[in-house]
Amino acid sequence: MRVLIAYGSRWGSTEEIAGRLADFLGEEGLEADLLDVKKDRSWPSLEGYDGVIVGSSVKVTKWMREPLQFLRRKADELRGKRVALFVSCMSMLTDPDYARTDLLEKVAESAGVEAVLMEAFGPVIDMSPGSRMGFLDKKIAQSVMLGLSKDKGLEFDADGRNDLRDWGRIEEFARSFAESLRG
Repeated sequence: MRVLIAYGSRWGSTEEIAGRLADFLGEEGLEADLLDVKKDRSWPSLEGYDGVIVGSSVKVTKWMREPLQFLRRKADELRGKRVALFVSCMSMLTDPDYARTDLLEKVAESAGVEAVLMEAFGPVIDMSPGSRMGFLDKKIAQSVMLGLSKDKGLEFDADGRNDLRDWGRIEEFARSFAESLRG
């Protein structure tokens, strides 16, 4: 069985998740192809795929343009296939219900896509000097992280890379998707 993992990533967290999903699916005996829909706009036909996973990073409560366009343009091809959606976002830390409903369920509905699995994962907040985050994004993230430190006791390195993803949950997502394909 073959799976396409199409994703859009701003700073690399969603790309890393997509890569790990491919690894986990490979361990389940599935072949997984990765497609960065932001960098590669020559989106393939989905005919040869048994399942499709689409992921996006989120900025200011919105999916990236390219993954959303991919969902909308490929909606007809996605019908009848197993589809899963995921996001990597700060909202997962501040309001998980919002992340799951507004960032996943509402996006699927607006794109006309029916997903068998949807999940929100935490982000990577890279405050290190060489990170790809811009100055303003770092200031916003720092403000949110300081609030989370106070409210939820979350430890935060103001000068380092903060990986707030739950890799066990990501692995479980991949394995659940593999099971749904074998169904």
